[in-house]
Amino acid sequence: MQIRDTKEIYQQLKKARIKILVPLIFSTITSYFCFIWVIAFNSKFFGTLIFDTNISIGIFLGFLLILLIFLITLIYVYLANKILEPLINKIQKNA
Repeated sequence: MQIRDTKEIYQQLKKARIKILVPLIFSTITSYFCFIWVIAFNSKFFGTLIFDTNISIGIFLGFLLILLIFLITLIYVYLANKILEPLINKIQKNA
């Protein structure tokens, strides 16, 4: 009975992990590829200065990309602690 419970919890862990990782990986890869795509095919756009400052659109969007990746990391840590860790602890308790 205990082995069956552990297997079911492990299956829940695998499903929860996939539900968390797939959207986060997709958003990370999409944002990076879009940024690189603009650099490759329309680099003059990133060289445009914002209003009358010395900051270009490329610098600004690069900074936003770094913030986005930081936010994605925070979301993953939060969801892993809230969803994945309790399942891992149940598996360890049953083992």
